[in-house]
Amino acid sequence: MTAEAYQDAMSVMNLDVEAKREQALNSLIKQKKLMVESYNKRVKKKSFKVDDLVWKVRLPIGHKDHFYGKWTPRWEGPFRVVKIYSGNSYGLQYTDEKMIKTIINGKFIKAYHPTIWEKYA
Repeated sequence: MTAEAYQDAMSVMNLDVEAKREQALNSLIKQKKLMVESYNKRVKKKSFKVDDLVWKVRLPIGHKDHFYGKWTPRWEGPFRVVKIYSGNSYGLQYTDEKMIKTIINGKFIKAYHPTIWEKYA
């Protein structure tokens, strides 16, 4: 095989490899888009405004009181959102105006809905 024939064969082979790489990249992009869409279907967006009432998870998560056992409350509150920080973080205060010193990530709080007894009390 001459040098020119070898170079021609390699350039054809190289073009073929580039086409296959492009196909693989397009396939990966399509799969990623489908994965993102399927994930976003199940995720609920949580965002709170200033003065919203929220529950805060009791930390450390999974800690159980020996007296209550499995009936240990997992959420405490209600708290009022005082300030919104970047990165889905919130400043909270107790409803009696006492501030909480730490900033809480949004994944550790949920919306507060009063019970029927609190509504009519």
